[in-house]
Amino acid sequence: MRSSEAGVSIIEVLLASFILTVALLSVAMTMVQGISAITIGQQQLIAKQKAQEALESVIMARNTQDIGFTQIANAADGGVFVAGYTGIVGMGVDGIPNTGDDTGTVESLTFSGPDGNLGNSDDVTVSLTGYQRQITVSTITLPSSATVDPDIRRIDVDVQYTVRGVAKTVRVSTLISRFS
Repeated sequence: MRSSEAGVSIIEVLLASFILTVALLSVAMTMVQGISAITIGQQQLIAKQKAQEALESVIMARNTQDIGFTQIANAADGGVFVAGYTGIVGMGVDGIPNTGDDTGTVESLTFSGPDGNLGNSDDVTVSLTGYQRQITVSTITLPSSATVDPDIRRIDVDVQYTVRGVAKTVRVSTLISRFS
């Protein structure tokens, strides 16, 4: 064989095909992980939003004097908030989540469908059956002593949800005072 007629051997073609296959598979795996991250991010965003919504309703009820500061406590301490995780259902007449008057069906969210327009027949409705919320109220001690501050409380709102069989929790916390 002359050197001017030299070509690519079958081994070189196989090696190039293998390298190209590995590169394409890594791109495909990256796309799968990206789609998975978007789904997980959406669930986490819903959980954060539901926690923030609950916190805002407590603050609003205090500001409008629908409930007094003494009622912003766990039920065991004479307050309005039930103990433990509960489903995210419709708020009762008090407009505050996780209280004894909450009833109704599990909340749902509606997202725009493939056309990107909300309010038509292709919208997607997602039930929040996999989400649970808990509101915990605790006292704050004064920094200079072990005395409980009677005018400030800590509110923790935890929303628990499941991603691929693993329970995840989002927490939103704030301090609330007797004074609005």
